[in-house]
Amino acid sequence: MTTTTWVEIDLSVIRSNAQAIKAYAQGKSLIAVIKADAYGHGAIPVAEALRGEAAMYAVATVAEAVELRTAGVNKPVLVLFNALSVQAQTIIDYQLTPSVYEPTLCNSLSRAVQAQGKSVNVHLDVDTGMNRGGIWYTETVEFVKWLTSLEGIEIEGIFTHFATADEADKSHVHLQLERFKSVLSSLAEINLRPSIVHAANSAAALTLPDAHFDAVRVGLSLYGVYPSSEVKRASTVCLQPALTWKARIISLRQSTQGEGVSYGRTHIVDEPTWLATLPVGYADGYSRALSNRGEVLIGGTKHRQVGSVCMDGSVFQIAPSQEAQTDLHIGDEAVLIGRQGDLEITVDQVAEKAGTISYEILTEIGKRAPRIYVDKEA
Repeated sequence: MTTTTWVEIDLSVIRSNAQAIKAYAQGKSLIAVIKADAYGHGAIPVAEALRGEAAMYAVATVAEAVELRTAGVNKPVLVLFNALSVQAQTIIDYQLTPSVYEPTLCNSLSRAVQAQGKSVNVHLDVDTGMNRGGIWYTETVEFVKWLTSLEGIEIEGIFTHFATADEADKSHVHLQLERFKSVLSSLAEINLRPSIVHAANSAAALTLPDAHFDAVRVGLSLYGVYPSSEVKRASTVCLQPALTWKARIISLRQSTQGEGVSYGRTHIVDEPTWLATLPVGYADGYSRALSNRGEVLIGGTKHRQVGSVCMDGSVFQIAPSQEAQTDLHIGDEAVLIGRQGDLEITVDQVAEKAGTISYEILTEIGKRAPRIYVDKEA
């Protein structure tokens, strides 16, 4: 079926990014973070593409993990956020690896596996300064001692998450890292250090080798986007974006001076101009914050968004260098994120104009833009 907006994703680029990250990490294992539908890229196709590169996948929720299992993904799947006790049986049934730090879940998991004569691998989430979840680092050793007393619980891994690894000031990252290392040393002294230690998110994986430990746990960088401009400047790893968001012109009209555009007439045409409408709006993830700020590539030229972004459409003013009457037509291809000719609109540029971060832009691209996959290495 012909569609008027779509997303193209190059799986070979994602694979190449993974290989570049692993090379920089000197062969450390890769935990591929494919939560939020692989940051909008499609968790199942990405998991399949990284089958030869990832030792483990990581998602945010039990439901996301079950979706992978149902699709035939057999590698270990780590659930990063704390699950509820009522989900313990699902975790066992689908052979998932939960993150743990809350006693109620641990007890429920232990009871569930004992009843079936099984065991479950868990990763301990240690809070070293993120203050979002996890067992506080000073309480970790005693918690591990208690956890080892529960039948059927195998502490396979231990991890922490950095709050400011993408910033220029690394003082808090180093504080978190030292706290984490102190926990690991204390556990090693009593022979309870888990076999898989991981701390490096994308920012740390690209710039902080001291945080690589046994595995790097990366998400955004797999998709060719740096966590921040600071990380991009500091990193020697070359990443390539895998995603391009396109649409087709559905309306092309000439407007006269003094006419207002879209809801609220937030843009008034100051001279006769051509306006092109694309079928993408905030319901598709094209943020309303881009009103009178966004840009698009059409015909190898950059054009600015005018008027309020609507739920289902956005209007762009055709640049004076192009004569819409002869150069552009309804049905012509437009690029919202990606490259056209010699020009490019990056997800970082879109995020800056919308006053947000690239993560949000990628994960908000909606289902009305079907994902079309290419794999140049397949």
